[in-house]
Amino acid sequence: MKTVTVIGGGVSGLQAGVFTAKAGEDTLVLDTGESLVKNTSNIKNLIGQDSIAGNELLKKGKDKLERFNGELKEEKVEKVERTDEGLKVTTSEDEYMTEYVVVASAGNLDFLELDVEFEDGAEGPYMMDKHLKTDDSNKACENVYAAGLANSWEYQTSIAIGDGAKAAVNLLSDLRDEPYTDHDT
Repeated sequence: MKTVTVIGGGVSGLQAGVFTAKAGEDTLVLDTGESLVKNTSNIKNLIGQDSIAGNELLKKGKDKLERFNGELKEEKVEKVERTDEGLKVTTSEDEYMTEYVVVASAGNLDFLELDVEFEDGAEGPYMMDKHLKTDDSNKACENVYAAGLANSWEYQTSIAIGDGAKAAVNLLSDLRDEPYTDHDT
């Protein structure tokens, strides 16, 4: 059983996966390879970067996930449901049992067969019809968190990265029953 399964390998999903993998949790990121940031060639709103292309940013995130022993699989998620053993994520290729899920995918969220609430999305390019309704810690329901466009209409790269980090830190705090901090020294 995985500890954390992240659905979506864009910037918010990769950031969530990097945080949980770095914390030593068995982390799987499921991705279709269709991240919206791939279409961006000149991201300038990230500190520490003058400019970076979306593909390059995703590659760096995948490399970092691997360095912390996280796993990335290109599989489309078809269903997430709660069982007596935990959360079951069914993909086009396999089934995975997991303790926690971070939903960080843009687009259709109908694969969620969980007791979650949705709120209407904003209109415009790159927007979604609905988002997961979460509390202040990005929690949608027991052991399920949301990040990026699954959680908000704010689709700027830097906001999505921060939202992935926030979801992961709050997940780790719940998992460990104490505030989680990650300070490199």
